[in-house]
Amino acid sequence: MKIIPLLALLLSASLYANEEVSTSEQAQSLARAKQLSQQCLGCHGEFGIAPITTNPNLAGQNAEYLEYALKAYRGGERKGGMAFIMRANASALSDQDIKDLALYFSSQAGRNASSHQ
Repeated sequence: MKIIPLLALLLSASLYANEEVSTSEQAQSLARAKQLSQQCLGCHGEFGIAPITTNPNLAGQNAEYLEYALKAYRGGERKGGMAFIMRANASALSDQDIKDLALYFSSQAGRNASSHQ
């Protein structure tokens, strides 16, 4: 009878340990993405808010969309506009780099964040 509470305790500890690893990995991904984002700040701003109104804001954008777009630029599927610049920048990014950048920019407050509260 005492084995069930012990198993529950061990399972909880195991889940907590996995959550800690995930949080640590996420923090590392965000730190790496912040470094990678330096190549983006000229057009998209330091935190993903574009200094030029004709450039897209990345802050607060959907992570899945950012991942899709960067992979499409990297693969040459996106054309027109500034695609040639984006392709040059994205071509050096690994899938993990892209995932990290998407997480980083999606976690930044967008330009209109305060107006939605």
